[in-house]
Amino acid sequence: MTRPHPVGLLDPATHTWLTRHALPGALLHEVGPLSGGSTNDMSLLTVHRPDAAGAERYVLRHHRPCGSRFPRNTCAVEIAVLGLAAARAVPVTTVVASDPQGRATGRPALLYRFVEGIPLSQVLADGPASGEAAALGRAVGTVLARIGRVGLPGPGAFGDPSLVPAPHGADALGDLPGFVDHCLLTGAPDGPLNGTDSAVLRALARRRAPALTAVAGERSLVHGDFNPKNVLVRRRAGRWAVAAVLDWELAFSGSPLFDVGNMLRFAHEYPPAFTTGFVDGFRGGNGRLPADWPRLSRTLDLFALADILTAPPDSAYFARARAVLRRSAD
Repeated sequence: MTRPHPVGLLDPATHTWLTRHALPGALLHEVGPLSGGSTNDMSLLTVHRPDAAGAERYVLRHHRPCGSRFPRNTCAVEIAVLGLAAARAVPVTTVVASDPQGRATGRPALLYRFVEGIPLSQVLADGPASGEAAALGRAVGTVLARIGRVGLPGPGAFGDPSLVPAPHGADALGDLPGFVDHCLLTGAPDGPLNGTDSAVLRALARRRAPALTAVAGERSLVHGDFNPKNVLVRRRAGRWAVAAVLDWELAFSGSPLFDVGNMLRFAHEYPPAFTTGFVDGFRGGNGRLPADWPRLSRTLDLFALADILTAPPDSAYFARARAVLRRSAD
């Protein structure tokens, strides 16, 4: 997070919505940008409310148009997903107010309570000791198992806040070779992915796709972007715990192994004890791991990897993703 800005920099429509509708009578003290939102504009608000003893903090998220290859949930659907997750004891943020169509603020917006915590990505980057890394992994794996135990009516993307997947909602993640071809065809012609790597990606998708019949039809809640930057952790009674799982825009119904693959995409960069603890926590939380789960989870992660490689957020992340592709091809 960078230094807070004066409240005057908040656009008038959003200011009015916040103080008259979302937080009636509130006085906005500070507004500061939050990092980490690659597809949205995130702000941290410090607020004084007439009925509160001290200052309170909230996060305001304005949605930006996004041309993602994955179906993105609307504000209304995301609120329903958060409610379902919270009802199953998954640690998530609490939505305070929303402007789903952007009628008041000009863009779809969500306001939710700020959660104290440290991004898991930061803790892992600091190089925790083996015991600490294992404890972190177990905490995260246990929460992911809890997410995966949430059952849904069928597989696929969510069509509306009922969270009943659309009849053909599973198509986007049902054809791995087709999805990879689509990513390669729609990627920028001057993008960083070279012809050799494109061929490797296509070959991997075709070779591994038949294995996905083992998870076809699964209908568990899937976060869709379950990686260390979207997991807040904190110490509770001297032990690591997950404070909140953030950003459910890509949530859908499918196999929990999709999230396993996402979390372990860069496992070679983490302390080995974290991966061991994560797997132990997932299993201990009644998460199902078939015998060939490493290969299945890596295969499912090829969907996200193809999207990243053909539309990377930045050059550093592209380099990391390409290293994963080359390791997979070995």
